[in-house]
Amino acid sequence: MEFKELKDFEAFTGLSHRCYPGMKLTSAEEQERYTEHRRKVAGHKDVHPVGLYDGGSLVGGYFAYDHKIQVYDTKVKGAGIGTVAVDLPYKKQGHAKRIITKFLLDARKNGRILAHLYPFQPGFYQKMGFGIGPELSVYQFHPSQLPNFETTLDVQVLTMDHLDDVRTCYHTWVDQTHGATDIPSYGFAFLEKPDQHTIGVQNEGKLEGYMSFEFKAGSHFLENDLHVRNFFYTTKAAYQALLTQLHNQKDQVRSVSFPTFDEDFSFTLDDPVHVENRLIHSIYHKTAEQGRGLMYRIIDIPAFLESVKHHTFGRDTIRIGWTVKDSLLGETYKEVWQFAAGRPSVTKEEAEVQIELDIGSFSSLMMGCVSLPALEKAGKANVSKPVDLFNQLEKPQCWTFF
Repeated sequence: MEFKELKDFEAFTGLSHRCYPGMKLTSAEEQERYTEHRRKVAGHKDVHPVGLYDGGSLVGGYFAYDHKIQVYDTKVKGAGIGTVAVDLPYKKQGHAKRIITKFLLDARKNGRILAHLYPFQPGFYQKMGFGIGPELSVYQFHPSQLPNFETTLDVQVLTMDHLDDVRTCYHTWVDQTHGATDIPSYGFAFLEKPDQHTIGVQNEGKLEGYMSFEFKAGSHFLENDLHVRNFFYTTKAAYQALLTQLHNQKDQVRSVSFPTFDEDFSFTLDDPVHVENRLIHSIYHKTAEQGRGLMYRIIDIPAFLESVKHHTFGRDTIRIGWTVKDSLLGETYKEVWQFAAGRPSVTKEEAEVQIELDIGSFSSLMMGCVSLPALEKAGKANVSKPVDLFNQLEKPQCWTFF
């Protein structure tokens, strides 16, 4: 068995068809479309297709992505992995573990600090040392439930002619959002998709927000639901102007499907109840559907610490001795960090508190996905005594899919 650059995309399509029946690559046309899509994606310099070969036969593969991720106030080099596949006759032979191990070691060798992925099965990747990421909520409500803000911002339909403006707006949002990931130009392909509509709001000629959405038909041609796919803003005024545009669809749209990481979004709606109008426990009304997707894994802990040394994780001034176990890579990180009013740095002094946990839990903690008391209560962290750190979380937001 050996790893090498993946070039046979027809073989990878066949492998993907067997591994992921849900892709519905059943027809020759669909298989050809998928093959060309993968070949096109692989042509970008920040994408690296890798195959696992048994002699001349492709038995597994994956796509690795070079990313830049906003971690609190610093942009760090990250790595993404997607379309991990092992062919049916080779499953349960440890090849997925070999793939993830190679991906992580290659990423670390290339100076990547943080890895992330979208799991086909979260529990599987937890065993590989990936930590659970932020919770996403999808609300579904009638447009009239949104406020109708008074706005003076200009609204316009956006196309590929506005790519530079959209890209600038998105990356402005990235620079001010923890967890956000830079995307190259091909990540804005939604601007030319015929089934998606994109509108933007401008302030004195500058694009301050945009959203893309598509319609899904109901039981007849006058019945439609609006599904938001992208929703980005750099000012409060732009946020309110975009919501007003959704409110204005109240006469033509049955419901709006709205994904968000905002845990307080219910307070925006006049009535936060989901269109299903269902009770979920006693007299508690369903407001949204929740799920966890993106998972994180810190690849280089010392480099990660250097990137977050100016971030405040709480109020305590205290020395913490970390023991972080990585069973996949067979590593244990042991170091004492001095927190000065919540800001961390390495110290040679003796620890006042000892914290022991695995690399996945450590990664979720450092990225702000979970509090330290929550990990301790769940039995995921051993803490020798309470500290006033990792309680007030700045949770990451990432809308980059790969």
